[in-house]
Amino acid sequence: MNRPRLVVCCVDGGVAPVVREHGLFDPGRWSPTRAATPATPLTSVFPSSTAPAHASFLTGAHPERHGVVGNRFWSGEPVAEVLRRRADPVETLHPYERTSLLTGSLLDWFAERGASVAAVHFPQTFSRSEPGIPALHCLYAPARRLVVPLTTSADGVRAGSTGTTYFQHPLRLDVRAEGDRFRVSAAHGPALRLDVGATGRLDTTNPLGRLSFALTPVRAESDRVELAVGTCVLVLPFGGLAPGVLGGPGPASLDVSYPANPDHDFHESPRADWVARAALEVLERHDPDVLLVRFNQADHAQEFLGWHATRADPATRSSARGQITDAYHQIDAGARLIAEAVGPDADLVFFSDHGIDWVETHLRPNAVLDALGLADRLVFQGDSNCAFLYGDAPPQPGELAAITSGLAELGVGVLDADALRAWRLPVGGPRIGHLVVTCGAHTEFQYGDGPATGAVRSASHGHLPTDPAMSGFFRMSGPGAAGLAPPEHLVDAASVVRAIWCARRGGDPT
Repeated sequence: MNRPRLVVCCVDGGVAPVVREHGLFDPGRWSPTRAATPATPLTSVFPSSTAPAHASFLTGAHPERHGVVGNRFWSGEPVAEVLRRRADPVETLHPYERTSLLTGSLLDWFAERGASVAAVHFPQTFSRSEPGIPALHCLYAPARRLVVPLTTSADGVRAGSTGTTYFQHPLRLDVRAEGDRFRVSAAHGPALRLDVGATGRLDTTNPLGRLSFALTPVRAESDRVELAVGTCVLVLPFGGLAPGVLGGPGPASLDVSYPANPDHDFHESPRADWVARAALEVLERHDPDVLLVRFNQADHAQEFLGWHATRADPATRSSARGQITDAYHQIDAGARLIAEAVGPDADLVFFSDHGIDWVETHLRPNAVLDALGLADRLVFQGDSNCAFLYGDAPPQPGELAAITSGLAELGVGVLDADALRAWRLPVGGPRIGHLVVTCGAHTEFQYGDGPATGAVRSASHGHLPTDPAMSGFFRMSGPGAAGLAPPEHLVDAASVVRAIWCARRGGDPT
């Protein structure tokens, strides 16, 4: 095809110093005529997290206008409903959906100009309730261990089955001993044949989409076999996405990722090479004018390794930094495949939605509600550094004073109307609930059960955008980008994307 295309790649959590140090996301490395602009810092929004930041990129607005106030928010649901749904990634997907936006976005702008758009794992490009562009989005569920009881039939065959649940849907695994190997299968997809200690990837489906996870028989006895099941990835298709995009090896990683931090069992989900392959299939089958792609592996690597890369002993710091850099390089390799597929006449935008910083303290604001006997009708939910108090009715003045006092003991501050305006959050409305609170640098809110405070070795985003650690990066390449100044703030990136488009095709970028 001869028409010029636009590709926008988000390197979720990517930071300018790493990009600059290693010369990443620069097509000029393999094609001198396609050199990119320098990787410049990109100031994020508050909270500086994935859902609100992508919304700001797409709309050119802060959360006060687009309404995506965090990676988690609610809109007037009863507390009992929030408590039921809050731990389920499908039930809490709404902040990432296009229908969460309260104002127009780049998707609307491109549609008005007759441009076709497709997206891979890019927030606010898909919807479960409305038709839209071809898009896919990935969710994941934690690793687990399963014990499968085996019985021996009259003809000497040892076999059994076990059930588990992913994303509210049951999954049955059937196991059959074949000599020293085990055949493991689900209702859909090919079976695995594995020796004890060997790992394979099981790809199957459920009513929502495709499931993919690593599986290892770790221990076998005559009457049972224990299976180690890695982080499970769910691939959700939208907008008539071609079924072929869901073919081939699935997105789950076979190994536990980021071993410089030994205190987790997370398998990268989805892998960067799978995201790139999915993008190539979308290009081949849907031929969009504009392709939006998000790689979230740098974000994961930094979350698991950020503390270890900055605060641990020298050997661990070196190992952690190397593993973080490897994640960036894997994304860079995937981005190169996409850039080569769209050809030298395409315009390319690389950006990140936020930065990241180390964390040593987890705070659980719901522990304050529990201590006050209010947890049955009030609940905190929200983001890493910004929490919202939801309730079936507003707390009474005495209750509010007690809550505020309990939070102050944890070092948690309340954002009044002036502070909300200063940080460009809505003042009032169901999405921010009855109270908005924030915590400082190197701390992070948690919303599950547990003590009010806890020491951790982690990393997070979501802190105030005045913290340079929360800044992402921006760079661009292609004929349409020539002579354009890079945006300094995430909310200005949409205008640059429009200018790139109009520089090649004419029209008004406003």
